[in-house]
Amino acid sequence: MQVDTVRFGTLSVDDDKIILFPKGLPGFEDDRRFFLVDHSGSSRIKWLHSADNPGLALVVADPFDLFEEYRPDVPDEITRELGITSPDGALVLTVLTVRAGQHGGEPPAISANLLAPIVISRERRIGAQALLKSGEYGVRHQVPMRLGERAKHTPSCGAGNAGTARGVGGEGIGAATA
Repeated sequence: MQVDTVRFGTLSVDDDKIILFPKGLPGFEDDRRFFLVDHSGSSRIKWLHSADNPGLALVVADPFDLFEEYRPDVPDEITRELGITSPDGALVLTVLTVRAGQHGGEPPAISANLLAPIVISRERRIGAQALLKSGEYGVRHQVPMRLGERAKHTPSCGAGNAGTARGVGGEGIGAATA
């Protein structure tokens, strides 16, 4: 299918790369079909782009690659709803927020929403944003400026308790290349 985008022009996206969010995403409930696009500046960052809204694209990354001790306790109802039966069957993403540096020449500040990871069934290509019950994670965990480094959790940014899923990079789902 051909998808018009504001950032990347017209992209050709295979139908089997579309990820369905039956309930949409919080704030974007009417947008239900998305696909992953590789970020040209970093292999660790992707765009989760709407297939129907040319201007809607979220910057996402694998939270396990950014925070080595991240252990989200994804609610059972989410994994059941998505048909995920094992950790390998899930793709977990965190939404990143990039804020320009306060003063000229300062690097941007990047934060990750670890409280509400996006969980996708690799097999069924359906997803949902899960709100974790644990109070250990927040919506603005500072990401190391050089995304090749992993951050350790500190008491101020939370420590994990039980891992459920790992991985990003399009394995089994695929990412379009801009």
